[in-house]
Amino acid sequence: MTSVLHVIDRSCDETQLQVLDRLRARLTSEGRQHVVCSIDPEMMQRGSVHLGEAIVPAFRRLPRFMNWVPSLQDVVSDSGTNIVHAWGIEAAAACSTRLPGIPLVMTLLDPDVARDAANWVRSFPTSATVVAGSQVIRSRLVTAGVAPEQVVVIRGPADFGAINRARENDIRREIVGDAGPVLLTGGPASRGGGQYYGLWAAAILKQVFPDLTVIVPYDSPERRRLLRFVRQIEMPSLITPTDSRLTWPEMAVCADVFVMPAVDEVCIEPLATAMAAGLVVVGTAVRSIAEVIADRNNGLLCKNSGARLVAGRILNALEDESLRRQVTEIARGQAFEVFGIRAFVDNYAQVYDNLLTGKTPGEKVKDTAMVA
Repeated sequence: MTSVLHVIDRSCDETQLQVLDRLRARLTSEGRQHVVCSIDPEMMQRGSVHLGEAIVPAFRRLPRFMNWVPSLQDVVSDSGTNIVHAWGIEAAAACSTRLPGIPLVMTLLDPDVARDAANWVRSFPTSATVVAGSQVIRSRLVTAGVAPEQVVVIRGPADFGAINRARENDIRREIVGDAGPVLLTGGPASRGGGQYYGLWAAAILKQVFPDLTVIVPYDSPERRRLLRFVRQIEMPSLITPTDSRLTWPEMAVCADVFVMPAVDEVCIEPLATAMAAGLVVVGTAVRSIAEVIADRNNGLLCKNSGARLVAGRILNALEDESLRRQVTEIARGQAFEVFGIRAFVDNYAQVYDNLLTGKTPGEKVKDTAMVA
């Protein structure tokens, strides 16, 4: 029986926690055992919010990256772990040091940390398999010296069931009331994610749509800066406050357009949910977004994140009903094919099985965005 120990650290954001939750829930129902532990005290409460259960503590004894986590071995003994799955560089470093005899998987969803992750993976005393959320992440890892056979690309999950349940519960009325149109950005907000330019575009459009509002999910230093920004321009209602416990499916059903005017490569898991929920995706043509979005096919792309250009694309999405119907229908179909939760779960299960049987990690694992 496969028994997986998931280890999280302070870098594990709400998107990673939701991906972990979907994976754990589906594989547990199929007979695999999953235990989640944290090496950082501050993650205990935040992690349990999205995972819906208590997290086992295995706290680090020394400062950052010293990797002295002796209780990891006790957790492994108690749970019968035969696969360790790290959700963060610090977690992976601790597991590699303290649990050298157990196959190690690390999931990486943020392209911004890929090169740092590569340096750590190359220094680990044992081999680690890195599951990348996009080809951009894989390319950065390999370019930085990680062996190609150590990197596997797994897309998803776009949970259509969770989206349908959120619609049935009428969450939109609860969160935004009668406001509209509603824009949803990626999150947590960052300089590279371009949420600042999305808000500028929304401020322009608010002159046309007085009740327009924007959901900027999850706390971060950049989100706090954006909250100060909307107060300074005397548009405090431009951002709708949201509870950190909301999931991407719940927020997606509250919105009309998903806005991702990124200036650097970004995590695309929220984009997958937006496609599945039938939102028009408006983004910049950075490689990670352009991997899955083609302009005027399954979304609308901008050459850059200029606020006027982004505002124009959002206006097209809101006013051109024929275009909106076309791109959302295509996007929903592609979300099922590329980011569907069944393929997502099967690919992870295959990686686990490959490692337990001594095979190459990526054997029989397919990047669903690359399959003809």
